[in-house]
Amino acid sequence: MNEWPELSGIRDDIPPAPGPEAVNAALTRSALDGAETWSRPRPYRAWALLAMEARMLRPVIWLLSALVMAVAIGAGYALVRVEAAEFVLALAAPLVAAAGVATLYGPEQDDAFELVAVTPTSPRIVLLARVTLVFGYDLLLALLASVVLAPLSYLPAGLSSLIATWLGPMAALAALTLLLAVCWNPGGAMGGALAVWSLYALTFTDAPVPESLQRLWTTGPATVGLALALAIAAVIMTGAGEPIRRARATHRS
Repeated sequence: MNEWPELSGIRDDIPPAPGPEAVNAALTRSALDGAETWSRPRPYRAWALLAMEARMLRPVIWLLSALVMAVAIGAGYALVRVEAAEFVLALAAPLVAAAGVATLYGPEQDDAFELVAVTPTSPRIVLLARVTLVFGYDLLLALLASVVLAPLSYLPAGLSSLIATWLGPMAALAALTLLLAVCWNPGGAMGGALAVWSLYALTFTDAPVPESLQRLWTTGPATVGLALALAIAAVIMTGAGEPIRRARATHRS
């Protein structure tokens, strides 16, 4: 600007522009100023994260889970006979859990997906917090339904035997749905869960269904191990790459 006659001398009292070291110093100071929150105890931070994520989840998740479980309890009373409670809960609890976790990951279902993606909190931690909330809520609903329907089951072991009919399938189907939601999309995840769930539902008919699926739809070491393996795979895959057929808008390449 000093080369222009009209502006000659205008920069005489203006200091030179700051270099990159000034920007680095400002960013470092900003990061250190925010470091005081990490001094809080881990339980407090975990509780704060759960409370924050609970506010970000859509209310329809809680309402639909409670509604479906209420319908299952009503059906259990309507079908008062031996194994009625087992039949109802073995179908309802896994489906409710799968529908809940299918909506926990991805920009299609999360209005704040891009905002959360740029926060210091790992997307894996965010996903674990959401799974804890939704799966824990569905688990409490299923336990409550079991307590209500246990007098109708006529099982020798009572309540524990009734819980064993749905706990393992619920965990495995939810973990499978979560992995599909992370690697694919919520719609595809729910479609896969419904396909597996429908195959098991056919076991109550005369349709030919593989016996391996019936043996897997119980609470045992194989089912629990499968659920853990699928859940761990979903957490590892979270934020690790581009999901199948999803635009490269908010993920790392």
